Amino acid sequence: MPTVAITGAAGAIGSVTAETFADAGWDLALLDYGEKNKATLDNTFPDAHVFDCDLTDASAAQDAFDAIDDAMPLDAVLAVAGGFAMQPAAEATMDDYRHMIDINFRTLFNTARAAWPVLTTQAHSFFLGVSAPAATDGQAGAALYGASKGAVASYVKSLDREGRDEGLRASVLYPMGVVDTPANRDAMPDADPSDWIEPRELADGMLHLATRSPRGHSRELKVHAAT
Repeated sequence: MPTVAITGAAGAIGSVTAETFADAGWDLALLDYGEKNKATLDNTFPDAHVFDCDLTDASAAQDAFDAIDDAMPLDAVLAVAGGFAMQPAAEATMDDYRHMIDINFRTLFNTARAAWPVLTTQAHSFFLGVSAPAATDGQAGAALYGASKGAVASYVKSLDREGRDEGLRASVLYPMGVVDTPANRDAMPDADPSDWIEPRELADGMLHLATRSPRGHSRELKVHAAT
């Protein structure tokens, strides 16, 4: 069976993605930060390899992927870990900047750097990053978020070009709207979530991208909620 590593695996999107890949017959290596998240993943996915890993720490990311490499061949990495925060562009602070870059781009960068030598031992492998519409179109009140997600998209597309000779494909997933998560429901109690994107649809999109052949590769996928 193929193996997938998923970062942010205890989150609303990551956990559904883990379920989707497990149902499709994949073995799981699940990464998230904190003892509580690790315990949740251990209980929910008892057959998975679970790692408590701060992916903003390059050494921690390297240790996790070294352990994965020792345990099993690795076929795909889904860099789902990330987050969102809003602030007016002109009022954003260096702390705001560091926070957005750390949780969205630095985590992916450390993941990719640690995973690359593991993935490229396979004849064919796959890497995915999650971006956002704000990365290309901008979003009022979310300039730093958009910038961090723009870095994600550009970096992953560059990985795709660099990895071709080593059998590595890379894709960017764009959720084109609000995702129906508990956090978003809490943040927007008066909104109608029927217009939001189901996490399961994002997970299905990731599975679709991960299972393409080299002759049917998609560098990006935009997922919308039909309204």
